[in-house]
Amino acid sequence: MNTVIIEPQSNHPAKMGLVNLKDLVEASAHKWYKENEKDSMKAKWGRTYNWKELVKEIDWRSLKVRHDPVVYQDLETPGTPKNHILFRSTFLNDTAREQEYNLRAERRTVSTCAFSIFEGYTTEQAANLELEVPLPKCVIEASTGFRREYTLEQSRDKQVEEELTWSVESNIKIPGLSQTTAELVVQEDEYKGTFEIKSYFSGEIRLKVFKDQQELLNLEFGDLEDIFPRDKGFRKDARGIYRITRGECKARFGISQKVELHQRELPGAEQYFKKLQDKEHEKQQQDDQRIINMNTNNNANSIDTVRNHNLKDYRPNGPLPMPSAPIIPYYNREIINATSN
Repeated sequence: MNTVIIEPQSNHPAKMGLVNLKDLVEASAHKWYKENEKDSMKAKWGRTYNWKELVKEIDWRSLKVRHDPVVYQDLETPGTPKNHILFRSTFLNDTAREQEYNLRAERRTVSTCAFSIFEGYTTEQAANLELEVPLPKCVIEASTGFRREYTLEQSRDKQVEEELTWSVESNIKIPGLSQTTAELVVQEDEYKGTFEIKSYFSGEIRLKVFKDQQELLNLEFGDLEDIFPRDKGFRKDARGIYRITRGECKARFGISQKVELHQRELPGAEQYFKKLQDKEHEKQQQDDQRIINMNTNNNANSIDTVRNHNLKDYRPNGPLPMPSAPIIPYYNREIINATSN
């Protein structure tokens, strides 16, 4: 079978876009049919058929595809996480005493990952031709809920969603005359980058042609170069025929959770606590004065005790005699009296 090869204009040909392998196989079968329908079809069936009226069935089971590791490029690593409030609850304490509440909440978020293929190949529902694209390492390490890789079937775009459950249970103490708002906050990151996969093809492809459920032809294509030409983006090296798939991956995912508490005093709380503080201060002063008075009395009693103790030590024979008036002799009394006058 003749093959027309179109050489590239440069060493770096332009992007080839997407090519459907089914269309390439049917195009090769149609070409063979036009070249051989008079000889084969008329000889076997006595007539020819319009190609568009025939039903084609492709057997992909003998076609093997080997994918090289995915290479990510133009990585935009996650930046500053964005906060999203999932739950908010307000606790009001209008009493003067501290109160304790139990906070319990459970919320769900959805992490998304979107793949978009802008260059490569698509197929029918053939498991052996599916393209498995792993997530970049930075996303796997930072996120929870995602699988390590996802399969891209015959479509060019795919978006997957994974549900995550966030829960919290904690006791919160609310001071008197205050209001506290508790928020369950989830931090989310985003990722965007392009990837490239080199896929090698080997084996053969079979195609059957039917008319009114009757098999007319059974074709086998063993030379894949005739089916996958260069002008459709296929290349060949020492390992075989390959096609490069290029695409983009975007992901948004939750990475962590936290509980934020925001507290404020109720109106009038400041005056109430100031008045309460003044009373406590006044009571403290009274207590301090009472202690001072008690210490003063105790000190006075101690001094008396020491004085009595000293007198007792130095007067072992009892109290000292009281002094009496001097005795004046009788013969001097007149002189004294005269002097007094």
